[in-house]
Amino acid sequence: MRNKWSSGYVSDMTYSHGYYHELSPPFIRFFLLMNGFANASQGGGYNYCELGFGQGVSCNLHAAANPRGRFHGTDFYPDHALFAQKLAAGAQLDANWLGLGFEEMLDADLPQFDFITLHGVWSWIDAAARHAVVEFLRRRLKVGGVVYASYNVMPGWSAEKPLRELLWLHTELAGAGSTDKRIRGALDFAQRLREGKAAFFDQNTRAGQMLDDMLRDDLHVVAHEYFNRSWHLTYFADLARDLEAGGLSFACSLHRSDLTGEVFHRTRGMQIGELEPALRQTTNDFILNRRFRRDVFVRGASKLPALERDAMLKDVAVTLMRAPGSISPTLQTPYGSVTLDASITRQIAQVVESSAGPVRIADLIERGDLSSTPLERVFETVAALVAQSQLAPVFADDARQAASARARAMNQAIADHARLDNTLRYLASPVTGQGMEASRIERLFLFAWEQGARQAPELAAIAWPPHAATTGAAQADAQARGDIETRAAQFLETTAPLWTRLGILQEAA
Repeated sequence: MRNKWSSGYVSDMTYSHGYYHELSPPFIRFFLLMNGFANASQGGGYNYCELGFGQGVSCNLHAAANPRGRFHGTDFYPDHALFAQKLAAGAQLDANWLGLGFEEMLDADLPQFDFITLHGVWSWIDAAARHAVVEFLRRRLKVGGVVYASYNVMPGWSAEKPLRELLWLHTELAGAGSTDKRIRGALDFAQRLREGKAAFFDQNTRAGQMLDDMLRDDLHVVAHEYFNRSWHLTYFADLARDLEAGGLSFACSLHRSDLTGEVFHRTRGMQIGELEPALRQTTNDFILNRRFRRDVFVRGASKLPALERDAMLKDVAVTLMRAPGSISPTLQTPYGSVTLDASITRQIAQVVESSAGPVRIADLIERGDLSSTPLERVFETVAALVAQSQLAPVFADDARQAASARARAMNQAIADHARLDNTLRYLASPVTGQGMEASRIERLFLFAWEQGARQAPELAAIAWPPHAATTGAAQADAQARGDIETRAAQFLETTAPLWTRLGILQEAA
């Protein structure tokens, strides 16, 4: 039976349970401020909406970790909406997760939003659905509100696009049965062509690499990435023009290559800094041969005066997202690496690592003996470390409400789920308003912690049965049990202090 498609999107294979920190309100807000924009969410409550939330992992973690926000969202795929609702219910989270298409969202009973986010969605829906998204933004985004959109971009897909079109054509004209069976048949077909020395693969090595990745990756990920009927590749300038119809203008990129300064350093001497924004951003994509963008657009926001922007940035605090000693000046990006000023990075690290909690950037400058360092260099270094998830921004208005977050209940639900399988791999931090990845054994130790365990043998004793049940380890395997206790000791030494700092662990069981 031919599978169903909804707005060009695969609808009979569920999406992965991924998490995307770029969608978190504090992360977006920090980089807006870096670029001179104040955000409408400052101070009081705000409304947030994620369009196409997949399994709902990001939206649930952000709703649990950001109590100032009122969170809404939709995914037209019923299984996704049900999973998101079930996860929210497990944490008694008050969030409005819907199962509507984008056209239906136009008439839904919803508030005006300060944040509207879309991760990848734009690339995988048809023209009618993209039109509905733009109309939703036009109707529902507040003046001063922000839109985050990530999407596939040209020219980075130039070598791979023909292969994707061939694979899609095979699923339509030569495939039969379920979506997964048709995809496997298409991949086998392409592999036979490559083994037969088809000139296309000889002359397009990146296409061969893409085929290797598809053969290796989880089939559900491959289906949603490459086998939607609509696989819309755009240039930045075209996307920006489409969003102008919704009253939006480009504010900044949230792509790691931009946030770490990689694009700036690569374009030094090319004299493109004064180009009109749409042309400059499109040119940057050619310089990197970029395949994916992460962008922020705003409605009617005006630039802050430089002194006000600097004062507001100084008042933002930062906290560790990794264990002390792990902050590095060498940052990896999808297109290379960036090396920060080692001295500034070391001074920042020393102050943040020696502090029990978040440190205001103003205090970081004073305590790190950075007063003689140009202020913008300090900001840029902090921003690069935030982009790499080595640090996280903490705003005072969020910190004041952190105690009312549902993060602990959400993390308990996720830790309990770890006894069954490994699908939910992230926890919510009420300090940063973001999620962070945690291994399954770490989540089982969290489950044990919430049962009152505080010593390595206690943690190991509670974590061992579900670990053994899902890994196939024999209950009598003394070595495996000893390994779990060793890992529990490491958890208490390294992970527990960091999680306590981030509000994931609490002393009261």
